[in-house]
Amino acid sequence: MSQLAMQPNSETRSQLAKLFPLPLSPVEAFMLADGRSQYPMMCDIEVHVQGTIERSPFEEALAFAVQRAPFFQSLVRKDKKLGLVWQLTDRMPEVDWNEYGVPCLTGYDAFVDLFQYLGIKVFVRSGSERSSILLHFHHATSDGVGSIAFVEDLLTAYHNATPGTKFVPPRKWEPERLLNRCNSALESPGWRRGLYDVYCGIYGASNFFMQRPLPLTAKRGPLGVNTTRQQNGHITKAVGSEATLAMRKWTSAEKVTVNDVLLRDLFVTLHDWMSDQGIDIGSKYLRILMPQSLRGRGDAAMPTTNDIGFAFMARRGNLIRKSDDLLRSLAPETAAIRKDNLSRHFIGGLAAVQSLGLLPWMLNGASCFSTAVLTNFGNSWRRFQAKLPLADGGLVAGNLVYDGLTGTPPCRPNTAAAFCVCTSADQIFVSLKHDPFHYSLDESHELLSRYIDQISRSADGPSS
Repeated sequence: MSQLAMQPNSETRSQLAKLFPLPLSPVEAFMLADGRSQYPMMCDIEVHVQGTIERSPFEEALAFAVQRAPFFQSLVRKDKKLGLVWQLTDRMPEVDWNEYGVPCLTGYDAFVDLFQYLGIKVFVRSGSERSSILLHFHHATSDGVGSIAFVEDLLTAYHNATPGTKFVPPRKWEPERLLNRCNSALESPGWRRGLYDVYCGIYGASNFFMQRPLPLTAKRGPLGVNTTRQQNGHITKAVGSEATLAMRKWTSAEKVTVNDVLLRDLFVTLHDWMSDQGIDIGSKYLRILMPQSLRGRGDAAMPTTNDIGFAFMARRGNLIRKSDDLLRSLAPETAAIRKDNLSRHFIGGLAAVQSLGLLPWMLNGASCFSTAVLTNFGNSWRRFQAKLPLADGGLVAGNLVYDGLTGTPPCRPNTAAAFCVCTSADQIFVSLKHDPFHYSLDESHELLSRYIDQISRSADGPSS
């Protein structure tokens, strides 16, 4: 009998049955409503491993991981009393198997109707030396950090399902934590903090609607005939190890974070790229959406889900040209966002918009929410709770060695570029998903290369 039987499926289903049907959170309802046939709101997480993925342990591991990620097994239903709810099913995600290096095309571009289909598809690409697993999932079912928990469950279960391995206990799993996901309220904030929150909420909302950021496609029409898709998926490039280590050294000395520098460098790259496209930025705004995980103490035991807020960083073009001043302006703002979880105010705003019936107006696609998205996963290993064995260059999972992961959030209308940062001990990896109806694959490689070059130049530290 498999070692995974230590946590029976019947016990897991019994725990979940007490929670479902589960009403959609404001963030999940937002993601559901924001999906379109051309922009289907799908995220990518690609797991990179050394070795050959064996089918039998993988299928057992997938079953284990999916039962601990109930939204990956749920459909959306309309309940007369509760509104939109997640309804748990016994379905399993589709798995597309092929040789390593074969593109993940079958069904990748399809719009996923969560009322009829599960919100995840799995692409396994197995080779003799290297393999990969692409998780292609609807953003309503999970955010990036939630998907990393799913990867952890999958790898731990694969390890335990591989004959001859020493059992590794899975991470703690507490499904009742789903009841408090994406909750923007603080416990007993006090009157001072309450007033501060009101101020931050009003200030953030006014900036969101008053600032009018330029889209990346401001002077660019769709490519091809009838706006056909030019490319699929995401691309990834690495910052060299010497530049990565040098940047970590000087940012620590200057009391800024590497993420502050990456944010600054993306503003600079977008400004230069758009200027070269003939867009006169002048004193107009560029805005970058920065997701923030709102998970707190103990939430590493939460099932795969969304528990996320959104911060919007906007800067005028004339400040972006002064890169050192730009960095000094960003650092205190990002520090406040991290300290006070200010991105949670967007959740409260979403709830208000939905209660007033204004969500369709907000998502009509005519306005630009942000010029681009930048999310930073950091080192995924550090998020793992299960103690998988160490190996040269990675973590052991059965006959595999896990190197790390890459991925991106989705693009949406007028937000034409989504960047994702993942790190290892000595390198920064940046992935890009570019609007496939406006940019060719060559253009995407050019934009990402320019961003990598800008980050590499930052390794030398401030210019003054």
